[in-house]
Amino acid sequence: MLDDFIAGWISGGIGLIVGHPFDTIKTRVQTIKQFNGPYHCLIITIKNESLKGLYKGMLAPSLSIGFQNSLLFSGYGWTLKLIHKEYDKNNLPMSDIIFASIVGTWFQLIPAIPIDNLKTKLQVQRNLNNNKELYKGPVDGMIKIIKKKGLIGLYEGGYAMFWRDNIGYLFYIPVYEISQRYLIENKYNESLSQLIGGGIAGSISWLSICPIEIIKNKLQVMEQLEKKNIKTISYKMICKKIIKEDGIKGFYKGGLILVCRGFLTNAVVFSVYENIMGIWSKIFKPTNH
Repeated sequence: MLDDFIAGWISGGIGLIVGHPFDTIKTRVQTIKQFNGPYHCLIITIKNESLKGLYKGMLAPSLSIGFQNSLLFSGYGWTLKLIHKEYDKNNLPMSDIIFASIVGTWFQLIPAIPIDNLKTKLQVQRNLNNNKELYKGPVDGMIKIIKKKGLIGLYEGGYAMFWRDNIGYLFYIPVYEISQRYLIENKYNESLSQLIGGGIAGSISWLSICPIEIIKNKLQVMEQLEKKNIKTISYKMICKKIIKEDGIKGFYKGGLILVCRGFLTNAVVFSVYENIMGIWSKIFKPTNH
C-alpha cells in the first residue's frame, strides 16, 4: 500500500503543475460571462494578471493533491490486494478494477471537497478595475468561509462533487486499463501506452462529468461573483440559470479545455505513477534467482 501511496503522491503533484493553468481557464470560462472562450480567457488573464494569474488557487491543491491522489491509488491498490493477494493487473477482470476504483474514490472524497471549493473560489478572483480580492489565499479563504457559514460552508458543492467524482472515477482507472491493454496488444511500447492510455482516461472521465462540474463551480462562486448575499443557492436554481443564459449547451461550456486538460494531466499522472511503481518493485521486490 505504501508503494501506491508514494507513487500517487508524486504523480498527483506533477500532474497538478501541468494541468492547473488549464483548470483555471476552464473554471473562468464556465463561471464568468465576460469570456468568449478558452483562448479569449487565456489572453485576458495573462494581459491583466500576468502568467501567475493562471496559477491562482494552486496553493490549496498543491499542499494536498499529492495526498488526495495517494489516497485514490492507495484505496484502489489496497482493494485489489484484498481481493487478490497476488495479482497481475493486466490479467484482472474489469469488474474488480471498477470496484477498486470506486473504493479509491471514496478514500479521497472527504478531504477533496473543501480543497476543491477553496481552489474554485480563488481561481475566479481577478485583479480588474481595482476590484478587491475577497480571499488573500487558501487559509484566509477557509477562515472567512467558516466565520460566515460554519464548517459546512467548506463543503459547499459537496453533493455535486460526490456525484462528479463517483461518475468520473468510474471511468478513470478502468478506461486507462482497457486503453493500455489494447495498445500493448497492438504492439505499442509500454511507456507510450501509459501516456496515451492515461490521456484517454482523463479525457473521457472529465467529459462524462462536464455538466456536473459546471453546476458545482457556479454554485460555489455565485455569491462571490454577484457580490451579494444569497439566502439559498440550490442546484435547481443553478440549472435554471445555465439554461436561461446559454441553453442546454451551457452544460458543456469549457468542455474542450476540460478534455485537453484531462488528456495532458492524466497522461503525465499515469506515466509517472507506473514508472514509480516499476522502480519501487525493482528496489523492494527483487526477483528471486
